[in-house]
Order: sequence, then C-alpha cells, then structure tokens
Amino acid sequence: MHAKVNLDEIDVRDVGEDSPRLKAVGYELRPKKMRPNVWVFEPGQRLNRHRQKTQEELYHILSGTFEMRYENSTEELKAGDMVLVSPDEIRQLVCVTSGEAFIVGAPNAKDDGVVLNVD
Repeated sequence: MHAKVNLDEIDVRDVGEDSPRLKAVGYELRPKKMRPNVWVFEPGQRLNRHRQKTQEELYHILSGTFEMRYENSTEELKAGDMVLVSPDEIRQLVCVTSGEAFIVGAPNAKDDGVVLNVD
C-alpha cells in the first residue's frame, strides 16, 4: 500500500485564534503508525509547551527560523534542521520568522500530548 499527496494541494486550516495554521498531512495520507502534519507559522506563534505520553516527535524545519525551547535550554532551528524529541522531554516550538515545520509523531496515538501551560 502507498499514498501520495502534494503539500501545495493541501488546504491550510485554522485551529485557533493565535495558533499556527495546519496542513493536515495525516488526514490526507491516513498512516497507521505515525501522525504527520505541517504547521504554518507567523512570527511569535508557538505550539503549546508540552511533552508526550508515548510519541517520539520528529521536527523538520521546511522554511523560516524557530526556537525549540526545552526545560533548561533553547536551540535555534533553521530550514533543513531536523530534531528528534523523546516523549518525556518538555518542548515548545516558537516561530522567529515566518515558516513551516513538518512534525511527525510516532506511534500514531490520538490525544497523546500533555500540555503543561498555554501561552
């Protein structure tokens, strides 16, 4: 089995007033063992500070610049950078300049995130 989609053909969805927008790659491809999505950010937008119950997360910066904030450090990310984060590590992706981030969680576990605070 295989599935194909072109990122340019996926509609961008609003998910909240000040939240980044979403290109639901997983909805289009329907994978069984991972949760892929592309998030579209404007400067200052961020994902919630969180950890996961079971999912590892792979972040691939497609464009723009970001900060990945961990519990005790911050790492700058630019287009082409990839970061793998273990489920138990606290993280928050923050947009510095407009861009897109491809984020894959595995295994495919719905509602796996544990939000620690809402900024």
